[in-house]
Amino acid sequence: MTPTEKRAVISSWITARVRPGRACLLVGLPKSSWHDRPQPRQDSEIRQRIRALALLHPRCGSRFIHALLVQEGQHINRKRVRRIWREEALTIKPKCSRKIRTGASIPMSAESPNHIWTYDFIFDRTLRGTTLKILTLTDEFTRQSLAVRARDSFTFADVKDVLSEVIAERGPPGFIRSDNGSYEFRLNSYTNLKYS
Repeated sequence: MTPTEKRAVISSWITARVRPGRACLLVGLPKSSWHDRPQPRQDSEIRQRIRALALLHPRCGSRFIHALLVQEGQHINRKRVRRIWREEALTIKPKCSRKIRTGASIPMSAESPNHIWTYDFIFDRTLRGTTLKILTLTDEFTRQSLAVRARDSFTFADVKDVLSEVIAERGPPGFIRSDNGSYEFRLNSYTNLKYS
């Protein structure tokens, strides 16, 4: 039972002519808690100010609002601001990144050889300390390595050249998937890559 519920039970017993001390003992509420009634919080003005500041600064949190209130000369506890912030449901929801849907469906797994190729970059260091970037191209169905190239850096044109070499040798795949992010491509011709 909460203290409020205990006070309600004690009040009903007192109306039934039970002494307050006895009722507190039976319910398990200290007598001091019965005599010292909690005062209602006077938060209306500060609530309005917090709401107004939240409208002015929609992407800021309770700490920032607390700092603004302190700058205004308010003597207010940060925990009180946070409590009001939560009660007013002003908590900022994190931005979720949306994938752009183009209507074309990308298969989740390869169904045959040359159906889906995947390429990825692996990083390593030489004995001299320079960074080495390694491009790997794999057939997702057979797990066969189609190409491995190592350079200091790769541009899109370099990746396209490697793909063109392998396509000229093996023929085009149905799809090319990149593990280096959320980019997925559909191959329409040997040299023309388009988003799907």
